[in-house]
Amino acid sequence: MSVLPQHKTDAIFRVENKDRYDDRDVVITNLIDSYDRLIEFGQKHLNDLFVLDGIVNVNARDRILREIVSNTLAHRDYSSGYPAKMIIDDEKITVENSNLVHGMGALDLQKFEPFPKNPAISKVFREIGLADELGSGMRNTYKYTQLYSGQNPLFEEGDIFRTIIPLKKIATQKVGGGNVPHSVPHDVPQGRDELIEFIKAQVRLNNKITRQAIAEGVGVSVKTIQRTLKEIDNLKYVGSGNSGHWELNE
Repeated sequence: MSVLPQHKTDAIFRVENKDRYDDRDVVITNLIDSYDRLIEFGQKHLNDLFVLDGIVNVNARDRILREIVSNTLAHRDYSSGYPAKMIIDDEKITVENSNLVHGMGALDLQKFEPFPKNPAISKVFREIGLADELGSGMRNTYKYTQLYSGQNPLFEEGDIFRTIIPLKKIATQKVGGGNVPHSVPHDVPQGRDELIEFIKAQVRLNNKITRQAIAEGVGVSVKTIQRTLKEIDNLKYVGSGNSGHWELNE
């Protein structure tokens, strides 16, 4: 900070109060503490959804945050006074920072060539485990964004480098009211057997619950719920459409 007093990152959570913000953290500290503060801000306001990579449950939220936070800290143009931003709303995460331009427009995962903007910072981040080899961050962000939200991220190169991570609505839904920091409830399933028990619990609470509602409640696709329902021998849907209901024989 004695070398670059203009350095800061403005972290904003804006879901209910669209005109201003619901929560904010102006991060003005060294890069290591900045990394921790930004990760904690993201964890505070984004739910850790149930995500399967094959048959393994992974924490896609934290993987995404790690990549976008380390990228904005290691590769921004620190000679600029432009304040970096990480904005979380109910549709996306947007990260912006000043940039030493090496191209213009959206980056193509298949064609882009990584260029070290701040090699010394990048090296330190790799040595202490906050980043991987050059270029892997973009690939990892694509992979875990697809798992977390079912969509692709966007990377825009220009004087301002912009990263956009699309989100599902459930990613920012609160458990409590008001501005209470939220996270996924403790009963969110972490494996196949727990997912089955979660579905049964939802049916006990509401025997007319839809597959879509169950999927949104746990943060997985409707196809995953449909596939899991076939494995529950003592659960069946009686009737058709909205007039039908679930019957659980226990």
